[in-house]
Amino acid sequence: MKVIKPNPIETTQKLNEAMEKGPNNRRLKNWDDLVDNLKKLKITPEEAYKKITSDNARFNWKMIRLTMYVWERISEDKKGYLKPKIDTVRAVVDTKRFRDFFKGYHPHFEFEPDREVKLLNKLITEQNGYNYLIEGNYLYPGTNKVIPKEHLDHILWPKK
Repeated sequence: MKVIKPNPIETTQKLNEAMEKGPNNRRLKNWDDLVDNLKKLKITPEEAYKKITSDNARFNWKMIRLTMYVWERISEDKKGYLKPKIDTVRAVVDTKRFRDFFKGYHPHFEFEPDREVKLLNKLITEQNGYNYLIEGNYLYPGTNKVIPKEHLDHILWPKK
């Protein structure tokens, strides 16, 4: 028996239409309306969830990795010695927290520490990563206090 997979573009369009218009061009009023529409459009719960979460998943995974890196640098700074960046990257990737987040964002992939070290190091050393390593994006661990630009500059680009 041949399994026919739905076209993701059509599925996305149908989902967006159902979310916008609702049944018979009326707004969705409750969860039952949404479920009924998804059933009519033959959209599985997994497809609907993936659509909702996939839009921000890549950005969120990037920010989580950068946050873990920044927090590790803060921890090193408190101890009085900033390690070379690659050593900090290895320490971050080696944590249980990093592995747990990896499994959450990539449940179908096997965790490869060497590959993740390369990817995180690439992220923090290339211009794309610099755009996210700015004041206002990070809080001190366990607080609501924003890490000021001066401290970020000190831990991310220390003067030799």
